Parts: sequence; structure tokens; C-alpha cells
Amino acid sequence: MNPMTDLGLRFIRRPGPGGRAANLAALGATAVVALLVSFLIAGSLGLSHRSDRIGWRSADKADPASAIGAIKLDDEQRVDGHRLTVLELAVLDVGALRPNELAPPPGLDHAPKPGEVFVSPEVAKHWSSLSKEYGVEHPTGVISAKGLSSPEEFIVIRGVKTIAASEHPQYVSSWNDDVWDSRMLGLLIAVAFGITLVLFPILSLVGQAAGVAAKRREHRLAALRLAGATRAQVLWLSSVEQAVLGFAGAVIGLVGYTVLSPLIARIPLGGGRWYVSDITANWWTVLIVLAAVPVLSVVSALIGLGRVSITPLGVVRGQTRKRISVLRVGLLVIGPLILAYYGMQAALLPVLIGVGFAALAVRVIGPWAVQLIGKTLANLANGPVALLAGRRLADDPKGAFRPVAALVLSGFVTGFISVFMPPGDDNPSFHDMRIGVALLLSLVFLTVAASTAAGAVGTALDQAAPARALRRSGVPLSVIERSARVAAVVPVIGVGLPVVGFGALCGLALSGGKVLTDGNSGVLLLIGQVVAGLVLVAVAGAAGAPVLRKASAN
Repeated sequence: MNPMTDLGLRFIRRPGPGGRAANLAALGATAVVALLVSFLIAGSLGLSHRSDRIGWRSADKADPASAIGAIKLDDEQRVDGHRLTVLELAVLDVGALRPNELAPPPGLDHAPKPGEVFVSPEVAKHWSSLSKEYGVEHPTGVISAKGLSSPEEFIVIRGVKTIAASEHPQYVSSWNDDVWDSRMLGLLIAVAFGITLVLFPILSLVGQAAGVAAKRREHRLAALRLAGATRAQVLWLSSVEQAVLGFAGAVIGLVGYTVLSPLIARIPLGGGRWYVSDITANWWTVLIVLAAVPVLSVVSALIGLGRVSITPLGVVRGQTRKRISVLRVGLLVIGPLILAYYGMQAALLPVLIGVGFAALAVRVIGPWAVQLIGKTLANLANGPVALLAGRRLADDPKGAFRPVAALVLSGFVTGFISVFMPPGDDNPSFHDMRIGVALLLSLVFLTVAASTAAGAVGTALDQAAPARALRRSGVPLSVIERSARVAAVVPVIGVGLPVVGFGALCGLALSGGKVLTDGNSGVLLLIGQVVAGLVLVAVAGAAGAPVLRKASAN
């Protein structure tokens, strides 16, 4: 075995002072990343599976001369308070085949003849309310899962002899046409927006997970460099440690997703809850997660250890990092400009790119803003608490921003969504949008909570050496802890609040300057974001205080 590989595995087994807490925090954060990635991939595939079973209902491109069926869809009816979809189906002659010789539509045991009625299991439970309307005491058959998008779907498929041209029927060329159901396609587009919005908080969580563990290695690896280890050896050692943690976290995340799948399947999206089989992670989803999460963790760790491999003496001496250029601010204009130009043209890919650029600008400019706030705080300080907090922010803005990056990015997501909050009526599309917004915010909140928790541990361990030196010089522990809390809260308020406004600005750019939210739900969402952010930071600070106290003890 490579000596550095063996040494890396040994460091995982015996991580040293503070290392166990750092590794556990990194492992937990990585597991959350794997769970979220599994959910996003499996959920997207689940929409495809659902559409495959019912896509033929949306087919309308067939030539009437060669079509096997004509359909008319009515989704405005109700049964016992539930929205009911009624599909009239006229099976047509195709060449030498008679209608009764055709393969049946998915979920039916035969093609419905005129007067026959097939219903979903949920409609069958309420058939007593419909039997008079359809003139039959019992439905002809019950549609199986192969022909339903959801086990809770309310649909009636009624056979008719013909559909008049004045009723504008749609024509079906095959029951297995590769056609997306319109509702599922709308949800898939919404998922694409959701993935774009949640992508950077997840990447920030990946970076936080890697950074927590990598921070504990920095001085150890710098010492190895000073002792003669090559740059390649140091990077390989760090890669081994992070790859093992990343792989273990990916396995835990996949197991967690599998356990939670029955609960996730109960989310009422797209007309009802899901079949568990639709969102079960298949083998290649498992491979993607097991490969992508460790690779992202290793890359994030190596980026964070760049100065160790180049200037190990600077790490040992505690030199401050290079100042961040103000030129980063120019990135703020790219995203809104793209959204304003393409938003009204319904160009999906450019809009997604615009949202991505806007979120990237927040992530890149965040450290510069923290540095600026830190300098201002230190210059205006009239006591040791503000002075220590300001110097901490100004000297290491990237390290100060990293623990709250996901929280700040969640402010961008909330500000963006606040412009598009759907009304509370019974429209199925609006219902899906409300569920989607709640789901997106839940994913973002889970990401933020995991990142903030890992950041609390990482920040405490990162500040252990300076705090130890301050305690030895006579600075009270209460002053050190208060300055740490101020250094955690200031970036959230000073950067997070403007970012919420920037997110709303990007939403307005996309909507052409129109606020599409009805009522005060958007304002309530923004207030909830601010309150949740401050609570998370306060809880994280309280959780990190004992770690800092123990790690900085003489």
C-alpha cells in the first residue's frame, strides 16, 4: 500500500484533538448532500415514469386517418368534493384490425367499447355518486397502476362510438407514444428551476463538509510539507481522507433516502401521492451518488488546501490571506440582465443559466462583502468584542463566509420565490406550485441546517488556536465567545438581507417587473426567512460554544 494512503487511513482512525468532531460533522453534512442528490435525481426520473404511463392521454399530433383512437379530456368535473378527470375514448379501425383486436391502453384489460367505463381505484370507492350519471350500476373495470400517474388519481375512461369534430378531439397514434403528459412536463420544468435554485446551497454544503475536515488537516499537512513531503504526497493524503469520509457519507445518505422513500412518496404532487417504485433509486442513480459525492468532496478539500501545498510556512506562521478584489461586484449584473432579456421570451435554458449566474454571483461576492463589513466593524469598534469580530472577518473573509454561505444563498432563493407565490385557489397547477414551493424551501432549509451545524463545529475548531492564544494573554473567555457570535451574526445580517433583495430583483427581472404573488404571502415568506436565519445562527453559535471552549483550553 502507498505510504500516504496508509497514513491517510490511520489519520481517519485516529484523527487527533478535535478531529473526531470535525470528521463527524463532515460525515453528517456529506450524508445530507447524498440524500438530497438522490432525491433530486430519483424525483426527476419519477416524473418521467409517471408520464410514461399516461402520456398517451396528451397525444394530439396523430393523423386522423391513421390514428387508433380519438380522445376528449374534461378535468373540471367533481365527485364528492374531489376533482375528477373524465376521458372519452373512441377506438378507431386501423386497417384490418377491429377495435376489439387492438392492444388495450395502459392499465386496461381491453380497449373500451362504447358505453363501457373504466375507473381508477379512488373513483371506484365513490362510484355510488356516479352510477346514475353513467347509467351503469358497476364500472366495467378498474384501471391498474400501469395506467395511473398516482394511486390517488381520480379518472374515468369512458368508451364512446365517436367524437364530433366540433368538440376538437385529439388523435392517438399509439398507446405507448413518447409524449410527455402536460402536467408532468410542467412539473419537470419546475424541478429544473428548483434544482438550479438549490444547486448552489448544496455545493456550499459540500464545500462546508469538506472544509470542516480539511481545516483540521491544514497545520498537520503543512508540517509534513516542511518535513520534506512533496506537494503531490500531501494532496494525495488529503484526498484519501476526504474520499473515505465522502464515500461513507454517500452510503449513509443513500440508506437514509431508501428508508425515507415511503414518506417521500406521500407528497401530493401532480395529482396525488407517488408510487414508491417511481422514486426508488435505481442502480445507476446509486452509482452516480457514490461517485459524485466523494469526488466533489475531494475537489472541495483540495481547493481549500491550496495554500498548504504552496506556502506551508505561511500556514504555520498564521499569515493572513490575500485581499479580495472589488471587481467581483461586476458579476451582480450578469444574472439580472440575462433574466430580463430572456424572461419574457419563455427560453428555458437561458433563464436557468441566468438564475445560475445570479446565484454564483452571490457565492463569489459574499466573501468580499464580509471583508468590507469586517474592516468597517474593526475601524468603528469601541470595545474588544467588536474589534476581535471585525479582525476575524477582515483577515479571513472566505472562512467567515463559508459557514453561512448556504444560509445567505437561501435568502436569494426566498427572495426570488417571493415574487411568484401562487394564489390559494383550487387550480391544479397552482396546487402543484404551492407544494413545489414548500418542497423547495424544505430542501433549502435542510441544506442550510446541515451547513450551519457543520459550520458551527468547523468555525469553533478553526478559531481554537487564536482563542487559546487570547486566553493565555488574559482575554476573558466570555469576550472571545461573544466576539465569535458577533462574527457569525454580522455576515448573515450584513450580507444575507441585501441578498434577499437581490433575489427579489432577479425574480422581478424574470417576470417583467410584475409581482405575481397574491396577498401578503410573499412578505410573510421573507419575514420567515429572516427569522429562521437568525434562529439557525443563534442555535449554531450555542452549539459551537462548548466546542470552542474545549478546543481552546490550555
